[in-house]
Amino acid sequence: MADKQTQFRLLPKIMNGGIAGVVGVSCVFPLDLVKTRLQNQTIGPNGEAMYKSMVDCFRKTFRSEGFLGMYRGSGVNILLITPEKAIKLTANDFFRHKLITKDGKLPLTHEMLSGGLAGLCQIVITTPMELLKIQLQDAGRVQGQQA
Repeated sequence: MADKQTQFRLLPKIMNGGIAGVVGVSCVFPLDLVKTRLQNQTIGPNGEAMYKSMVDCFRKTFRSEGFLGMYRGSGVNILLITPEKAIKLTANDFFRHKLITKDGKLPLTHEMLSGGLAGLCQIVITTPMELLKIQLQDAGRVQGQQA
């Protein structure tokens, strides 16, 4: 563990967090889209569900909206997840840096505190972004029902 005198370099931390956010969103977004569609599906007048399973939802969404449709709403998510992840990871590193003891160690309680504080910073940014993302993801389902 670096000593407390080591300078905390902010820019590389922010860039690494931003890149991690973009990669993460790109990998899991189609699965998140399917989850949201399943949660928001409507039941027909005869009790039939729009989707039978995750695989069925994935197939129907891909068939009706194509590859790019699987990323509906991801632009906003990528735009907002980049600073959100950058803030979370940078905040965690910052708090860990500040909470290192004089002997250069980071006790478990300090690690937990730095993670909790970083999580608090993340939640402030994540909540509005999640609401917007869900609205955009569900827009494709609503459009499909109207067509």
